[in-house]
Amino acid sequence: MNQKQLKTLQKNNEESREFTRNCISAALIVLLNKEKLENITITHLCHVAGVSRMAFYRNYNSIDEVLVDKIKEYAMRLTSQVGTDIYDNWVIIFKETEKDRQMFEILIKLGVEHKVHDVFMSLLPAEEENRTIQAMWLSLFYTLAIKWIKEGKPKKIEDAARIAYKYSKNIPLIESIS
Repeated sequence: MNQKQLKTLQKNNEESREFTRNCISAALIVLLNKEKLENITITHLCHVAGVSRMAFYRNYNSIDEVLVDKIKEYAMRLTSQVGTDIYDNWVIIFKETEKDRQMFEILIKLGVEHKVHDVFMSLLPAEEENRTIQAMWLSLFYTLAIKWIKEGKPKKIEDAARIAYKYSKNIPLIESIS
């Protein structure tokens, strides 16, 4: 097998793995809309996802890991988009949260919405000063996003962002730390 064929095979494997993971996480969201987490078996999840148990275990160790992975996807989307404008960051946060509203509502219903906070905290940088400021931002984000999902107020993303900005505009961003 030459290098080009090997690269093509690797790309196909990566795409297949991503597709399998997406099927599993989508199936979990579907099931969580109907059942409690503790009632969902890996066998049932695999059946709904259309994948084998072997495919499940190639990608995950547990159903809980599927949930954490879904939250990490959300976290990575957020972190790839935020910049230096605090108001714009809040708009991004609320827009992305709205896109994943169903996941948030399920996490709240299950009483495990703290997993969002836990995942974000696990992604903090090693440097202590940056960790502290990012932890402040993450805690604020988590509190406001969960409150927004639970209460549904204000209705407009821009209004929610404006309120969040009003109370967070004086918290420094990482870039402003000397």
